[in-house]
Amino acid sequence: MSRRGSPKLVVLDCDGVLVDGYTSIFVAERLGFGEELRSVYKDLLTSAISFRQAMDRALRLFLGTKEGEIRELLMQVPLMQGAEEAVRSMKSNGLIVGTISTGASQYFLDILGERIGLDFFVGTRVRIENGVFVNIEQPIVDLENKGRILSEIASSYGIRLSECAAVGDDASNVPLFKLVGTSIMFDSGCLERELLRMRLGAFEKAKLRLRLWLAKRYVRNNALYVVKSKNLMDVLNVIGINRP
Repeated sequence: MSRRGSPKLVVLDCDGVLVDGYTSIFVAERLGFGEELRSVYKDLLTSAISFRQAMDRALRLFLGTKEGEIRELLMQVPLMQGAEEAVRSMKSNGLIVGTISTGASQYFLDILGERIGLDFFVGTRVRIENGVFVNIEQPIVDLENKGRILSEIASSYGIRLSECAAVGDDASNVPLFKLVGTSIMFDSGCLERELLRMRLGAFEKAKLRLRLWLAKRYVRNNALYVVKSKNLMDVLNVIGINRP
């Protein structure tokens, strides 16, 4: 992989990049099923289930919940330090900035995208009837179509993929890393923090740590740059913007 000039479009992962943690887990925790959702992520990481199965299981945990209470919780989701400032700086320098998420639903992203001021935000859609989440709309945003979605968005702005940058913290971003001109692993440690909060025995926790380390190495090996940070402003210099 080689970098081909400064990017014109930046796609930021939602969880662990724009958000300090996992949006769905933050909401699930407050609705009483955070442990169940962490278990889904653990099963995915340990290859007990496929990516599509994990996303389907995760989204289904929210069915039956009320739109109103979720909207209120989404306004409380902690953003990554520097997220709003970084997005503002990128946009003031003429970049198109958005997110494509496999983990956060379109409903979640609609609210977060408007809150942060993103140009685009794409996730799996859910159907809401009478103010209640009742179903998942196909297709699910997954590893297979995340790259196609970015290609379509870039094309709509007249931007080549080589003129795009992708910033992410986990394996769901690798398909984008392989397409764009500038790929950045933002190593915020959010996934480790969330999964290691699970109630596990010492042996299980040791195995999970190993899996997390291997997953992180996989992401690092597919990125041109690694930014180990908890401040999103630290990616600005990598994409050619002088940090204020």
